[in-house]
Amino acid sequence: KNLSQRPDRNKTALLAHANIVLITSRIMARLKRCPPPMRGCSPQANGLDEEVCSSSSPTTTTTTTTTTTQSASLLKHSSLRNRGKVFMLPAVLLAFFVNSALGGSSNNVPSLDKPFQSSFEHLPHVPCVSLFHRNGRVGCGTLGRSTMTGRLLHWSTVVSSEDGSNSVANVPPYVVVIDERDYSNDNVDKIVSYAVSATEVGGSKYDDENKAGAGVLRGILVLNSTAVDEVSSSKRRLDGDESYYSPEPQTPQGENTPSEQISVGINHAWNSNGDGLTNRDMYGIPTAYIADSSVASYLYSVSLEQSKTLVKKSQHGKLDEDDIFPAIVAEYDYYMGPDNQNAKTCLSWVDKDDVWRPKCLPLGGNSVWGVAGSDTEQNEDGGDDENAKPIVMLATSIDSTSMFHDASPGANTAASNIIALLMAAKLIGTSVPVSTIDGLSKRIAFGFFQGESYGFVGSRSFLRDVAYPGFECDEDSEVPAVAKNTNGERACLYPLRPTLSFRGVKNIVGMISVDQVGVLQTEKNLYVHGGGNVVQNDDGTSAFLAEVLAGLSTDDYTVSASAEQGDDDGNNDDEYPLPPSPLTSLVKLSEGAVGGAVLAGYDQTFAEKSFYHSHLDSNKTTPVSMESIAASATILARAAVASAYDNGDLDAETSAAYATNLIPDLDPTDESLMELANCLLTDGNCDLLLKHGKTEQQNSKQRTGVDLGLGVALGTPPNYYISVYDATNGQSFVQIGNAWYGAYTKDDKKYGEKNTDTFLVRASLLETGIYGLLNNYLGQGDAASEMEEADRTMMETSSLLTCSSTKDCSKASYCTVSSSDEDGSSSSSAVCAGNVCVCPRSHYHLALDESIEAVPNNSTGRYRVKDDDEGVSAMYTEPYWSSTVGVRVYRDAGDRTGTWALGAGLVVAIVAFASTWSLKNKLKKEKLY
Repeated sequence: KNLSQRPDRNKTALLAHANIVLITSRIMARLKRCPPPMRGCSPQANGLDEEVCSSSSPTTTTTTTTTTTQSASLLKHSSLRNRGKVFMLPAVLLAFFVNSALGGSSNNVPSLDKPFQSSFEHLPHVPCVSLFHRNGRVGCGTLGRSTMTGRLLHWSTVVSSEDGSNSVANVPPYVVVIDERDYSNDNVDKIVSYAVSATEVGGSKYDDENKAGAGVLRGILVLNSTAVDEVSSSKRRLDGDESYYSPEPQTPQGENTPSEQISVGINHAWNSNGDGLTNRDMYGIPTAYIADSSVASYLYSVSLEQSKTLVKKSQHGKLDEDDIFPAIVAEYDYYMGPDNQNAKTCLSWVDKDDVWRPKCLPLGGNSVWGVAGSDTEQNEDGGDDENAKPIVMLATSIDSTSMFHDASPGANTAASNIIALLMAAKLIGTSVPVSTIDGLSKRIAFGFFQGESYGFVGSRSFLRDVAYPGFECDEDSEVPAVAKNTNGERACLYPLRPTLSFRGVKNIVGMISVDQVGVLQTEKNLYVHGGGNVVQNDDGTSAFLAEVLAGLSTDDYTVSASAEQGDDDGNNDDEYPLPPSPLTSLVKLSEGAVGGAVLAGYDQTFAEKSFYHSHLDSNKTTPVSMESIAASATILARAAVASAYDNGDLDAETSAAYATNLIPDLDPTDESLMELANCLLTDGNCDLLLKHGKTEQQNSKQRTGVDLGLGVALGTPPNYYISVYDATNGQSFVQIGNAWYGAYTKDDKKYGEKNTDTFLVRASLLETGIYGLLNNYLGQGDAASEMEEADRTMMETSSLLTCSSTKDCSKASYCTVSSSDEDGSSSSSAVCAGNVCVCPRSHYHLALDESIEAVPNNSTGRYRVKDDDEGVSAMYTEPYWSSTVGVRVYRDAGDRTGTWALGAGLVVAIVAFASTWSLKNKLKKEKLY
C-alpha cells in the first residue's frame, strides 16, 4: 500500500508484478491441493506430494459405484484445473511482460530469448570491407549478391587440433565467433583450412549462388575482448611476447605490399608484431567487428553453447536436421564486387551496352600545409627558383587505418603526431616575431599529409606538384579560383587544382618527420632515424638535421640516434631503411638528392604496445603520454628554428643553442595542448574543431557564394580512416553555371561567364580544423611584431581583432595585402581563424594517388587512370556499397519445424471447419440456427 501511494512508476509496476505473482502462486497451490486422479501418477513427474499422489491413484478393485464417483470426480477436477489454467495463462503472460518492462533482472544484456529485441535485426558492427589496388584486392566481402548465413560457433570448435584431427568432422554452415585478441592471420589460416576439409550437413536451406564457393564457412564475427574476459577461452594471443598484435605486415608499406615500389628499405621489419592480415584477400569471408560489449558478450555465450551442443551430438554419429536446429544464426549482406578485380578494372568497368560505369572510388582527401613568416618574405623572389630561399619542412601523416576502417582510432599513429606538430607550430608562431623568422636563412614550412597509410598519397601528391617533376597546368586552363575576384588566388581547370599557392614553395632542402611519439619504446627516450645514412648526394643538410635533433634533448627527455645500421640480409644494401613517413616520399622522389630525419618514439622496431594500424590503437587501450608529446613539440619547434638559422656552416651545436634560447618548453598541462588532445584522442566532434570548421564554412561561403556545409566529422571516438574521394568527402571541383565538374576542358561553356563560377572543396572536419589552427598559430605574429621584447616570451592575442568570419577582418591593418601575381601566389589580407583575425598561412592540397585523375567534363566522383601512369603507386580504391549492406542475427528453427507447424495448422483448420459444419447442421436440426 505504501508503495502504491508513491508516484514512482517503477515501484507501481513492481507492486503490480508482485500482485500478479501472488495470484498465480495461489492458483498453483489450489491446483496442487486438488489434483485429479491420474493413471500411473508420479510425484516426480507431476510435481506433487507423494501422499497426495498415492491417495489419488486408482485401484482395479473398485465397484461400479466407486468408478462412477471417480469419473465424476475426474470431470470435476479436470474442469477446475482447466478453468485454473485459463485464468492463470493471462496472469502469467502479464507477469512476463511486466517483468520484461522492468528489465527482467539487473542484467540487461541483449538476448534473443527476450521479446522486442532490436539489437540483432541490424547488428551494430564495424565491417571489414574490400579495397582494390594496382595488383588486386585486400579485405573482406561475400561471394555474390545473395546473403551468406550460418550458425554461430566458437572458433576453437572449427579449427584443426594440434594433432591434425578435427574437433567436429561434420558441420552445418557456420559463422565463426572469435575474440579480437585471437583474430590473426595464423588463426584465419586455421579456420579456412578446416572449412575446406569439413563435410557440410544440414545446409540445404541455405542453397544460393554463394554455396558452391563458400562451403561451410559463411563469415567471421570478431568480438570486443572486454566482453569475454570472464569467459573461459582458448589460448590468448596477448600472452608473453605476442601481447601487442598489429594486422599490418612486419614490413609496413614495404616488401610484398602494394606500396613496395615507393618505399625506402623495404625489407626492414619495423612492425615486429605484425602478421599481414590487412594485406590478405578474404573474398568470400565477410567479417564484422562487434564493439558493443553487451551484444558481444551474448553472442560469445551463444557461440560457446552451440559449439558445445554440436560437439556432443556429433560424437553419437552423423548429424541430421533434428540435431542442428533450432539455432541462432548470423546473416551477412556484404557484396564488395566480383573476384579477380583490381583498381584499374573497377575504374574502367563498362556494362554490356559498352557504357562506362565505374564501380569504385579512389581513396583521398586534403593535406594541409603552411609557411611561417610573412607572405611578403615568402613571395619576394618573384617566382625565381634560383633565388628562392631554401625551405626546411616539418611533416607528419594525419590518417590511420585498421582491419575495420571505421574503427581506426589512430591514437599513436595519427593523433599524437598531429598534436605534436600543431603545438610546434604554435610555439614558433607565438614565441618568435615575424621579423625574426623572416631574417632566418631558411623558411620553415609545415605539412600535414593525408592518405599516408595508403601509399604516401598526400606527401607524394604535394611533392610531385612542387618539384618532382613540378605541376603543369594545361594551356588556357589557369583561371581565378573565384571568377568574380580576378585579382585573387589562381586555380587550374585541368588537371584540376583549386589553388596554385603551392607554386610558391620552392627549393625544399630537407624534411623532419614526426612519427608515433605518444607511446614510447623506452621511457623518456626519443629516437632519430635517417640523416646522412639515407642520402649521400645532398650538401650535408640531412646529417645536419639529424645532429640538430640529437642535440636538443631536454631535462626530462633524451633524443638518441637510432641503432639501425641498415639492411644486413644481402638485399638493397645501398638503401638505408626509413620508417614509413612523408620523408620516404621526399627521398624516393628526389632519388636520394634530398633527405632529412624522422623523430620517432621507437628505435629499430615500433614500440611493443603501440598496436600499429589496429582498431586497438586507442587512448583507452594504451594511454598516450602528454609529457612525451609536449617534449616532442618542443624539440620539433627548436629543430625547425635551428635548421632555418644555419647559414650553411652546418654548425649543429650553435644552431641548437640559438633555438633553445628562443623557444620555451611546452608544459604538458598547457591548456591548448590538453584541449587539442581531448579532440584528437577522445571526442572528434569537440567544440574546438567545430569552431574552426564552422568558421571555415562561413569563410568559404563568403568567398565563393556557395555553402557546402560542414565536412565529414572526425567522430566520437575519433576515426582517422581516409575514406573515398568524392564531392562530399573532400574532392576539389569547379562550378560552372549550375553544374559541377571534377575537371574541365570544354570551350562551349567558358569558365567565368557567370560570377557564380568558382572552385570548391568540402574538406573534412579534421582537415578544416588543422587548416584553421595552423592559420591561428602561424598568423598571429604580424599583429604582435610591434610588441616590446619583454612581452614576446609568449605573445598574446589581445591585440588581434575578433571575428566570426573573414568579412569582419577588413580593418585588420596588421596583415600586408598584395595582389596576385603570375606565379599563383595569393592575397594576404586577414582571415578569421579561431574567432580572431590573423594573417593567412594555411593551404589545402589534394591528396590523390598520382596515377589517378578526375575525368574532365564529367560530374564529380568520376576518375580514370592517367595515360602517363608510371606504374609504381599503390592506387587504392574502394568499391561502391549496396544500400542494404549489414549483418543480422536471428533464431532459425529449421525447415522441419516449419513443415510440422504448417501441417498441424492445416489439421486444426480442417477439424475446425468440420466441427463448425457439423455443429451448424445440428443447430439447424434443433431449429436453433
